[in-house]
Amino acid sequence: MEVLYQRALAWPDGQSVVLAGPLRHWFAFPLGFGRPAATLLSARPVDELRRIATNIGCPLAGRPKPELLAALSAHLGTPEVIAGIMVDVPEELRPTLERLATVHPVTEGEQGYLPPELRWAIEHGILVSDGWARAEMPREVAFALRGEEWRAPFEPHPPLPPLGVPAPETVAREAAAAAAAALDGVAAVVEATPVALLKAGGVGAREVGRLARVAGSPAAAGLFLELAGGAGLLAEDDSELVPTPEYDAWAAEEPAERLATLLHAWLELAGAPGAGGTPLRAGYQEPLPLRTTLLDVLADLAGALPRDGELVPRLLHWHAPLAVPPEDLERLAAGLWTEAALLGVVAHGVLTPLGRALRDGGDVAAVAGDLVVAPQRGATFQADLTAVVGGSPAVELRELLDGCAVREARGTASVWRFTPDSVRRSLDSGTAAPELLDRLRAVGSVPQALEYLVNDVARRHGRMRVRAVGCVLRGADPQLLAEVAADRRLAGLGLTVLAPTVLASTRPPADTLAALRAAGYAPAAEDADGRPLIELPPQRRAEPAFTYRRIRRRPVPMRSDEAMAAAERILATTPQAEEPTPQAHPERVTIARAAPQLAPYDADLLTDALTKGEPVHIVYINADGRRSERVVEPMEIEDGYLLRAWCQLRDDERVFSLNRIRAVSTP
Repeated sequence: MEVLYQRALAWPDGQSVVLAGPLRHWFAFPLGFGRPAATLLSARPVDELRRIATNIGCPLAGRPKPELLAALSAHLGTPEVIAGIMVDVPEELRPTLERLATVHPVTEGEQGYLPPELRWAIEHGILVSDGWARAEMPREVAFALRGEEWRAPFEPHPPLPPLGVPAPETVAREAAAAAAAALDGVAAVVEATPVALLKAGGVGAREVGRLARVAGSPAAAGLFLELAGGAGLLAEDDSELVPTPEYDAWAAEEPAERLATLLHAWLELAGAPGAGGTPLRAGYQEPLPLRTTLLDVLADLAGALPRDGELVPRLLHWHAPLAVPPEDLERLAAGLWTEAALLGVVAHGVLTPLGRALRDGGDVAAVAGDLVVAPQRGATFQADLTAVVGGSPAVELRELLDGCAVREARGTASVWRFTPDSVRRSLDSGTAAPELLDRLRAVGSVPQALEYLVNDVARRHGRMRVRAVGCVLRGADPQLLAEVAADRRLAGLGLTVLAPTVLASTRPPADTLAALRAAGYAPAAEDADGRPLIELPPQRRAEPAFTYRRIRRRPVPMRSDEAMAAAERILATTPQAEEPTPQAHPERVTIARAAPQLAPYDADLLTDALTKGEPVHIVYINADGRRSERVVEPMEIEDGYLLRAWCQLRDDERVFSLNRIRAVSTP
C-alpha cells in the first residue's frame, strides 16, 4: 500500500482506500470475490427481485424496489440464510457453485445462453444474471460459502528461512570470475557472427547451439547474444546479426568500462530471462521489472539465498505480485537468477558489489575496476607452439594473438595455438616475419620452435602470386604483341607481358577490344576454348504501334414502325428486376461504430471476410503501441468492439480490439 500511496495510485479515505480508475481494472474481483448483492441486483427488474425474495423467504416481497433491494441484500448477507438455501441446491450444481465461490465469481454461457442448470441458483439469489449469457455470484454469498474459518491470505514478512552469511572475499572472488567470463563470452559470441535470423524473428536452436560451444552453455549464449544486441554491439543486416562500429569501440575499452556497458544493457533488456529474448505478453514488456525487483530484494537481505535460487520465485511474488503473470513467474525467476549469476551480479546467493552499484545507480565502472583483475599485457609462449595469458588479456595483446594464432580456450586463462595457417594469415595482412617476431618478443620470450615456424612460413609465403586479370591477348607474332605492350595509347589497359605471345589486360574484353581498335589495331574476340566469337552489330528497331480497324456493319433493313413494335414486344416479355433497397449489413454497422478510424473500403473488406469466413490482412496496434501485420480469419464480433479471429501468425485463436485495427487489405 505504501508503494501505491507514493505513486498516487491509491489514497486513504477514512476507513477505506480509494484506487485510481485504471488501477481498479487489476482488482475487478479482489481475492476472487464478485460485486456486492446490492450492486448486482439493482440492475434487475422488480418482478425478478420479488420472485427471488419469495423463493428465499425474504420479508417485504411486496414493497417498492428500494426497500426490497435493501431487504434482499441484508438477507443474502446472513450466513445462516445462505446455509439454509444451500441445503436444497441440486447436487449437480454444487461443484459449480463451489468453484464460483472460491476461484472466480463469474460464469458465462455459450451462444448467448446460460446453462439451464444455473436457473435454480439465479432464482434463489445465489447467482445474479445480467439477462444474457453472464452470471455473477454476489460477494456476500461467496463469503458465506467459504465458511467462517476462511481468512484472506496474508504474509506480513517475506517467506525466508534462516540465512547464512558468506565471506565478502569469497563473494568478490566468484563475482570477478563470472564477470571476466562474461566479457570473454560476449566477445566470443560477437566474433562468431554472422548469426542467421529466422524468418519469423529470433535466433534458431541450431545457431544457439553453435554459439553455446564458444559461450559455455545455451543459457550463456542466449544471454550474451541479447546483451550484445541491447548494448548496440550487434545489429541486423540482411537477415543476419553482424557487429556494429560500436563493437570496435567497446572492444578497445578497459575491462571495467566494457563490463559496465553490459550490466546497464542487462538492466534494460525487454526479453524474458532464459527465453533467448522472447518477449512477454502485452503489458509485461520493456524493461522487464523483475530485474530491478530482484536487486531491491537482495539489497535488503541480511543473508544469502540458496545458490540454486529455489526461494527466488516466492520472494519476487511477495515483493511484486503483479510484476509478471503468475503462470510465468517460476520460469522467469529461474532464468533471471541464472543471468545474474553469469554476470557476477549475484554470487554465493547474495548481491555482489557490482549488483549493489547497479541497483543504487553508482559508478559501476569504478566498482568493476576494483573487482576485475587488471588486463594482462604479457603472454607465456611455450615450446608446444601455444601462448597462455592468465586473466583478461589487454586489447593490444588480444588483437596481436588473435591475428597470428588460433584461440583454443577462454576464461580465467586464455590459450592460443600457433599454426602454419594462422601465421600465414598474419603475413597476408601485411606483417613481415621480422616485424611479427619483434611484436611477439615485446610481450614474452619467444621459444625457438615458434621462431622456426614463423621463418619457415615466411620463406614459403609469396613464392606464388595471384593477380586479377580482366582478359588476355594472344597472337602468333611476338613483335606485334611487343609493339602493343609498348604502345602508350594503351596505357589504360594495364598490359603485362606473360609470355612472348601472351599479354594480360586489367580491363574486360569489350573495353580492351575497343581500345585496341581505337589505336588502329584489328583484334578479334574468341571464347575460352579459342573459338572465334561472331560479333553482329545490334540493329535498332521500334516497337510496333497499335492499329485499329473500323468494322463496317451492314444495317438490317427494317422500317421504323416495325422496329418500334419489335422493341415494345421485347420489353413486354422481359421481367423487370426489382431495384434493391440499400441496407447495411448489421456487422458492417457494428464495425463502423467500433472502428471509426477505418476507411469505408477497409470496413467493407473486414465485413465481407467476417460474413464469408475468409482470411484478411490487418495492420494492428497493440496496447503497448507496437505495430504488427498479420493475416487473420474473422470468426465473430464480441461485445460490440472485440473481433475474435484465427491468427495465422500465432497459429491460434486471438481477440483484437476493433479500434486498434489501422488498415485492412486482401492477403
